Amino acid sequence: MNLNIYLISFCISLAFAGTILVLIRKRKLREQYALLWLLMSTVMMVLSLFPSLLDIVAQWIHIYYPPSLLYFLCVVAVLFILLHLTMAVSSLTHRVIILTQTLGLQEQRIKELEALSVQPAQAPSHVQMTEVIR
Repeated sequence: MNLNIYLISFCISLAFAGTILVLIRKRKLREQYALLWLLMSTVMMVLSLFPSLLDIVAQWIHIYYPPSLLYFLCVVAVLFILLHLTMAVSSLTHRVIILTQTLGLQEQRIKELEALSVQPAQAPSHVQMTEVIR
């Protein structure tokens, strides 16, 4: 590869990191979900600036073709992001279930309290009416 593809790759990585930061600032992306994306963009920037690092790591772990290591790292990163998002969805689902059950119990309690408040209100007035009649 020549220098231009590394420069283009670095610019794309920088734009990606900038987009993530803008989304965080506009509150369209929470920080807890953005950390993995920022980590990925940082790795992309480092590999763009130092492409020989990929060759060194590939030789170190005995991978014959260094771009294969890049694809492998990308797949692993996407799997981690999917796992993280799945954990977040599972947690939110559990919270929605708890909130729905709590809301149902609160509505039932409100209905019971309304029923109790209507009955005593009628009873004294009924008693008062009988006293008035006497």
